[in-house]
Amino acid sequence: MKFRQLEAFRYIMITGSMVGAATQMHVTQSAISRLIRDLEYNLKFKLFERKQGSLELTRAGLQFYESVEENFLGLDRLENIARDIRENSTDVFRVAAGHSVATTLLPQVVGRFSAKHPNTRISIHSHRLAQTVMRLQNASVDIAIASGLPNLQNTKRLLLGTAPQACIIRHDHPLAKKSVIEPEDLSGQSVIGIMPDGPMHWDELDRTLADRGVTIKRNYEINNSHTAYSLVAQGLAIGVVEPLAAHLWRHHGVVQRRFEPQISINYYCAIQSRQGPRPELDHFIHLLTEEIRNLDWF
Repeated sequence: MKFRQLEAFRYIMITGSMVGAATQMHVTQSAISRLIRDLEYNLKFKLFERKQGSLELTRAGLQFYESVEENFLGLDRLENIARDIRENSTDVFRVAAGHSVATTLLPQVVGRFSAKHPNTRISIHSHRLAQTVMRLQNASVDIAIASGLPNLQNTKRLLLGTAPQACIIRHDHPLAKKSVIEPEDLSGQSVIGIMPDGPMHWDELDRTLADRGVTIKRNYEINNSHTAYSLVAQGLAIGVVEPLAAHLWRHHGVVQRRFEPQISINYYCAIQSRQGPRPELDHFIHLLTEEIRNLDWF
């Protein structure tokens, strides 16, 4: 097992693709593929399943990634601590959040937080889940917020709330007349797929459709719920996605309907377990919990 192989694996997890890893490492995509193939040969188990040109992390791959990441974090932590000492950045509050959380829930929370802490500068990093996890683990943020955030070593995770995924449809689509959408209603429809994101595979809808014997068209795959909403707004497909962004897209002609059987999403926040007492962090978490529990999903 070689360091370069581990580095390639880590960059795939961080960027979400071999192309992204190749860019970070300044090598070709074929070189990344070869490094991963050699690593899997040495490990004697698969890190990824190759499906229709995309990579899906295996359970063994996830377990291995947690150990790999832990071994990369020491230097990152020291670099971030040194930066904070240089900048005397005790008045900076750093947040990493998933894209939908960052554009919907977070602005209200930040507004209320800033009213109480006007001298605190807030740094917001919007990422996919894998990158959000990385920022939490290397201590480059004070708090991470996302759906599906895993329970990681040396972190404290708090469940903020659980929401049902929404079926999103263009307002003039025939299915928009229904108040509840069931799997059979999607038969023959173009339904947006969600790409795997680190430990999250987002495949519960596909399993539900398969159990009901429902066949759909899969013309589009996305890695950001706002992209799903925009495709629906153009009348290109139907989506079953997180509901946080729904209100932002209503004036674009996108309506949301309850999907049964319900597919739930858990929203979490997490902090470093070794952090000392920070009243402003406790206040921020309190505001997060209040905001998400006051949401009316439908």
